[in-house]
Amino acid sequence: MRAIDRRSLPDRVFEQLTAEIVGGRYDAGSAIPSERELSEALQVNRHVVREAIKRLEQIGLVRVTQGGRTTVLDYRRTAGLDLLALVAEHVEPADELAPLLAAALEMRAGIGADVARLCAERSPRSAGAELVEIAALLAEATSAEQLLELDERFWQRALDGAGNLAYQLAFNSLIRAVHAQRELSVPLLEEELRHSGHRAPIAEAIAAGDSQAAERAARAALAAAAPSPARLRPKGKAARHER
Repeated sequence: MRAIDRRSLPDRVFEQLTAEIVGGRYDAGSAIPSERELSEALQVNRHVVREAIKRLEQIGLVRVTQGGRTTVLDYRRTAGLDLLALVAEHVEPADELAPLLAAALEMRAGIGADVARLCAERSPRSAGAELVEIAALLAEATSAEQLLELDERFWQRALDGAGNLAYQLAFNSLIRAVHAQRELSVPLLEEELRHSGHRAPIAEAIAAGDSQAAERAARAALAAAAPSPARLRPKGKAARHER
């Protein structure tokens, strides 16, 4: 372990322990070091460590048992979607993230297709017109920042039209996860937009109120961007063997 920077101490301890647990430093069922040991190793007081562990327990990474022993849980069985973005933002190296990002993109395809369908069914025609305008701007965008901002705006408008809060919250986590590693996500987004008409087929189907066509167009566009983990690994970096 390394000493923690003095800024936002509980956050930094929480982020470091999250990365170590998800990265495999501690196996499910094992115990992490005691508060005293963590306090000494990280050079912070025990209150900071206790607060970080409480947050780990809240997101389903550990369980604190009687006597103060903190046991690592199998996060695949106990954590929620909020962990997705945290892992993408804090776990290193990038090749460890490849399976996670591939899974996030695959999930995005399923959610996006249903969001497009619901938006076509439930939203007024004005929503479709707005989406057509955003698609046109996407086709003219010249920078990665513009692409990311416009694409998020497109899907946010579609989510507004779909009117499904659970999809909105899930999509928030997916967007954070995919965009946390921009050197991986931006090239994929550029390729996806180029080969799918820059969202125009989705927007036009929603504007026409054709829910089936909107679903097909979204699925075709987004499924193409659900690559294998190997394709998501940065070029020139050797991938670690899967655990």
